[in-house]
Amino acid sequence: MHDDDSEEYQFNICQNCQSVFLINPVEEKHLSTFYSDAYLPYRGSSAWGKFADFVERDEVNLNKKRAKLLATYANRMDEIHILDIGCGKPDFLKTFSQLHQSKAVGVDFVSANWHLDKYKELELHECDWKNFDFKIQFDLITAWHYLEHDYDIPTTIEKIHASLKPGGYFIAEVPMYESLLQKLQKQNWQGWHSPRHLSMFSKTSWALVFPPEKWEIEKHRTYGTLSAFTLWWLGYREGKNTNWKGDMSQYFWGLVLWKVLLSPIFLLEKIIPMGVQTIIVRKK
Repeated sequence: MHDDDSEEYQFNICQNCQSVFLINPVEEKHLSTFYSDAYLPYRGSSAWGKFADFVERDEVNLNKKRAKLLATYANRMDEIHILDIGCGKPDFLKTFSQLHQSKAVGVDFVSANWHLDKYKELELHECDWKNFDFKIQFDLITAWHYLEHDYDIPTTIEKIHASLKPGGYFIAEVPMYESLLQKLQKQNWQGWHSPRHLSMFSKTSWALVFPPEKWEIEKHRTYGTLSAFTLWWLGYREGKNTNWKGDMSQYFWGLVLWKVLLSPIFLLEKIIPMGVQTIIVRKK
């Protein structure tokens, strides 16, 4: 899902933790070139032309699911300080702030339609967040499909720990390569998404990422708020050499058809790992 598909990228597996890492990443300073008009998540609903309203409705439902996941923890607090890392188009923060009295902060290294009026109540920073001084600590920190993009996981986890209040929660959703779809789609599985994705976390790796002297792992789910169908369909289209800069409306009814046909399979994603996982940890 980028302009030049000629480069080959290789992942190696760690024999200790079974996680998988990209061994030939692009330099971080050049990474922004891979977030062009060919990067569908940043194009948003406008990429779908006359079907934009349907896509926006789907995005609204996704963000409501994420806010609902956090409600268990948010309802224990009065005013919530929340940070969303890699917020992209910050609709999740907007949804959360409408449901909870909160100070909502988002950060990403590339802004995505942040100038829109609907985001004016949010505090958004375009920067390397690991070197940014927020001047406050947060009750909740979220990372929806961010950690797999990160170049320095240990430093990131330390920054998250320092940025959370004692007893605060970190919630992350990432691809899960130990899954049925990865086995079926192989190199076209969009969890790989190279060179943007650098790390694929295994089920056993979380205890190493979040050491017990600093963290308590509350939950690990082998599914997420993002349907694994989305990863499957993106991988399917990747195998068809889709022009990601083009008008996506031509694929809309095909997407709907596949979603209906495959719905019995994806209803099982809470039982069979399909390609998305969620980790929820508490700072001790």
